Amino acid sequence: MPRLSTHWDEFDDLSVATAWRLVDTLFEQGVTMFVGAMVFAALGLVGYIATGSPWYLAALAYAGGSYALRLSQSRRYARARQSGNPGAWVWRSLIGGWLTALGWGAWSVVILAEPQKTLVIMIIGAQSACVIGAAARNNAVRLIAGGQIFLTLTPLLACCLVADNVYLNVYAAFVAVHILAALELARFLNQKTLRLLLQDEEKSALVAKLEAARQELEVINQHLETLAATDALTGVANRRAFDLEAVRAWRHCARDQAPMSLLLLDIDHFKAFNDFYGHQAGDDCLRDVAAAVASMLHRSGDLLARYGGEEFAVILPHTDLDGAVVIAEQARAAILARALIHDASELGVVSISVGAACLTPALETRVEQLTALADTALYTAKRSGRNRVHAAATQAAAMQDQELPMFGV
Repeated sequence: MPRLSTHWDEFDDLSVATAWRLVDTLFEQGVTMFVGAMVFAALGLVGYIATGSPWYLAALAYAGGSYALRLSQSRRYARARQSGNPGAWVWRSLIGGWLTALGWGAWSVVILAEPQKTLVIMIIGAQSACVIGAAARNNAVRLIAGGQIFLTLTPLLACCLVADNVYLNVYAAFVAVHILAALELARFLNQKTLRLLLQDEEKSALVAKLEAARQELEVINQHLETLAATDALTGVANRRAFDLEAVRAWRHCARDQAPMSLLLLDIDHFKAFNDFYGHQAGDDCLRDVAAAVASMLHRSGDLLARYGGEEFAVILPHTDLDGAVVIAEQARAAILARALIHDASELGVVSISVGAACLTPALETRVEQLTALADTALYTAKRSGRNRVHAAATQAAAMQDQELPMFGV
């Protein structure tokens, strides 16, 4: 991402989203700020009770003011979450953090003027805890953490060096070591935090790529499934798709106790057409017939499939025999209306014969029985002179005529 601020090296290699996550860590410190303010206030209250010095009341007021400032910053950030420039919000966090650290550092002057050792020990301990907290909580931005460490401990170091107390003079060396250790801790945690953020960003990018690849693969698979279920010549469903859809539609009609109809269509004298006009013209004829029949189907559940050679099938779920015959007659008329020249036919144009059948699925019926009924009806239509629709017998009669094995679907 572009460099957001010339002062924040931490942002250089981060995306905008990850940069905002880094800023979030700076303003999600409500508990830490509250504890720090309470310790600050407690020292001021204890000091005032013990000594009566107004400076402790000033410290108490400073604790309340700095906490109020940082709490206000956090609430403003919560309301304007991830809006504006992340670098500007880092500056606001830096100001609040440094002001708090400045107050902690000011406690060091008490060491020079306060004879009570108990208060001195309490102040030094609180400052040490403050430094560790700064190194841990604000490590995401080294300038903030480092500034808090210096502003808190440098005054303590100076006071220990100039104090008229050999123990405090010696303690100055420990303070110096503490400063270096705190800075090193902040540096280490900063690198660790940024490394984890970058790794998480890379992982998110990888997950996004994998998801994009998965979606692309899904589209490809759907396309392949469509191709596998489509007749390459006519563009309608192929025999495999017909077999699967017939079973599915049969089960749905069985569940709804609704009738299911099937049309089997055959182009009349197609072999003679092929021999007379050639295979290219035959292919064109198949495409024209498929288009004409498809134009008669308007429901999403209806399916036109190339059943084999010059034969087509139409699945009509939730359609009774009368409705199926109407659609069959419309398809036959639509093909005649196209007036496709067929000099090898007595009509002189391409025509079709159609067998229509209907069954309501029941325990004793199978979809293969419906197919057999439609096939018999088609044979009857062709034997009766072609260019006609023949409907199979009623369901009761059909069940008496059909002696098919009870194999499953």
